[in-house]
Amino acid sequence: MSRETMRDSLIQTSTRLILQLILVVALAWGLLALSPLDPITAYLNGNLFGIAAGQKAEMAAKLGLDTPLWQQFSQWLVSLAHGDMGFSNLYRQPVTEVIRERVGMSLLLIGLVWLFSLAVGFTLGLIAGVYRNRLPDLLIRSVAWLLTSIPSFWLGMILISLFSVTLKWMPVCCAAPFGSTFTGQGFGSLISHLVLPVSTLTLVYMAPIVLHTREKVADVLDGEPLLYSRLHGQSPLALTRFHIIKNSLVPAVILQFASFAELFSGSILAETVFNFPGLGQTLVKAGMADDTALLLGGTLITAVMVFIGNLAASAIALRLTPGENP
Repeated sequence: MSRETMRDSLIQTSTRLILQLILVVALAWGLLALSPLDPITAYLNGNLFGIAAGQKAEMAAKLGLDTPLWQQFSQWLVSLAHGDMGFSNLYRQPVTEVIRERVGMSLLLIGLVWLFSLAVGFTLGLIAGVYRNRLPDLLIRSVAWLLTSIPSFWLGMILISLFSVTLKWMPVCCAAPFGSTFTGQGFGSLISHLVLPVSTLTLVYMAPIVLHTREKVADVLDGEPLLYSRLHGQSPLALTRFHIIKNSLVPAVILQFASFAELFSGSILAETVFNFPGLGQTLVKAGMADDTALLLGGTLITAVMVFIGNLAASAIALRLTPGENP
């Protein structure tokens, strides 16, 4: 690829990202404007006792809520261009600090789920494809189809009921014991608090990888290249490595990157069920409290992460899919 082509591609990608981000935050702003929640009431935690109308108007002016919505949105965009996402009325601190404190937790959760769901899903799909229409395949496919129909929040509650309440093997919620921080706890405590949310999302999001990989392996086994290599004496190990795995792993990775948006939305539900202090749970609280600045800032960061995931999927498809390289 020439330098000019790379430059044009970078400009197109950057322009598309900027336009998508503006559209996303404008849509979020519009939905907040239509919300029946009152920002002043949320700011006071629902306690309006003794608050006169004049005091409420003064608070609205202090929070910048006394101007038209289009003007509030334009002011927010100008501040964003200078690196300022505003002030969170819910957490009483700048939005950038709130996001910085919590985005790492979400990235850790999503990263672990991404790796485990890909590894387990690809392995099970590979087994199902090799043993097509036999007992292992039937069992794996049945479980995969079952998992695709189970909501992540419902599965999370079932796991909490079984492993935390009944068996008492795992903590019920949170990312650390009460009175301790996430980084200040021991390694064993860290693992125990991550097991249930990671397992919940892994079980749900590995199912599409299993089914997709199973079909891809079946196509490879029925293809002429594998038959040709087998007739020329290639060993089963070589056939598995250079034909089955090579031709089925890349599509699985592409699918995993392309489903990043679904993975992040699932993590929001999991963080809420397990009271995991990540960005997803913060966005839910911001929406309930009508914290416009925090909700827009979190939505913006989420949109960037989803865009990067889709961009990575496109790049891998372009560079690694056989027969598509220039």
